[in-house]
Amino acid sequence: MNNHQIIYSNLQELSISNYTLTEGEADITGWPVKSGDNRIGKVHDLLFDPEANTVRYAIVTLDEGTTMVEDKKVLIPIGLIDLDTSAKEIQTPDFHHEQLEAMPRYIIGEVTPEMEDNIRVVIGSPAALKLEEETVEIDRQNFYRHHHFDKNIFPQERGDS
Repeated sequence: MNNHQIIYSNLQELSISNYTLTEGEADITGWPVKSGDNRIGKVHDLLFDPEANTVRYAIVTLDEGTTMVEDKKVLIPIGLIDLDTSAKEIQTPDFHHEQLEAMPRYIIGEVTPEMEDNIRVVIGSPAALKLEEETVEIDRQNFYRHHHFDKNIFPQERGDS
């Protein structure tokens, strides 16, 4: 029986957690975020998973005019961002305006598994969307094994080679 209890994901903002970036991990807070050739916002903070000791999302404050909603923050899975350390900016996939509109608004402490599922559906590729539409329920135990959360591609400061 569902008593309509809301279950929140155990994610914390990096700035208020005990997590510290390791040597070589870039502190991207405040960096501009570009989607394709367009700036869409800036990194507000990172969302950290204390159980797995890893960053899951970049919290992005969208620029005014990017969506119809003012002061909207959204979550971009960490595996979907690339960074340009020389320009100190983040590059995301080329999101369509409709995708940014459809992204759920991030509110501190109110990330639910349903919200995370919705983010995956909104930003998924057309092929991924088709596959996920056919899936009745996303496997929560393996949710973070998706390429959107590939911790091996967490932004790293890279020296010139």
